[in-house]
Amino acid sequence: MDIGAELRNARNARKLSISEIARVTKISPSVLRAIDRNDFDSVPGGLFTRGFLRAYAREVGLDPEEIIQLYRMEFEHSETPVHAEESAASDELEINTHRPDEPAGSRYSQIVQVAIILIILGVYFASWRRPQPLANTELPPTNAVAAPAPAEVPVATTGTVGAPRAELKVDIHPQGQCWVQATADGKPVMARLMMPGEQETIAARADLTLRVGDPAAFAFSVNGAAGRSLGRAGQPVTVQINRQNYATFLERAGT
Repeated sequence: MDIGAELRNARNARKLSISEIARVTKISPSVLRAIDRNDFDSVPGGLFTRGFLRAYAREVGLDPEEIIQLYRMEFEHSETPVHAEESAASDELEINTHRPDEPAGSRYSQIVQVAIILIILGVYFASWRRPQPLANTELPPTNAVAAPAPAEVPVATTGTVGAPRAELKVDIHPQGQCWVQATADGKPVMARLMMPGEQETIAARADLTLRVGDPAAFAFSVNGAAGRSLGRAGQPVTVQINRQNYATFLERAGT
């Protein structure tokens, strides 16, 4: 009897394709086609074949046990008969625990690949967790003496100018009547007419902007050093003094 033809005709009657049967039963399409051709030499033998036939028959509406009995009579007459219940249990076990479309060699290769990946990951994480050597640097001894502060550098002024201070201190003391407007660190601090003999001290952390009405009457000092002339009489000027350029506003020696 042509078992393959029986299964193929039942499948066609239900309008099912090989791909659909393969998707449901997890049986390789090539194995299903071999069964359709009744070519059981191309199908893994023993429990595998019975499992394939049982699953195929169930999906196309045939009696799985009848198909198995026909297969046994035609292809397994030399084997010792077994009870249908035991055969069914064995066949189901094989179907559920083995992927027929995956050769044993391929499974072995995948196992080896997974093992290699696990070994590589293990080596990587082991090296990552290994304490890294400390940089070859020497810490200064706890009793090290602090470096001396930079000495004041004399400049060509009436005083001396050291390294830029954290704060600018400008003393205004006009020699004649003079309008003065001052802005320290962006905030207005004064705007008035100053008279001879008056004095005003302004501190700024970053910069100081001065608007002077009569430079000839204006006099000032920066951090104790006398300031130079800011312009001609009767010609108002605006200057900006900061920690970087304040030395340019100091009076030069001999002037």
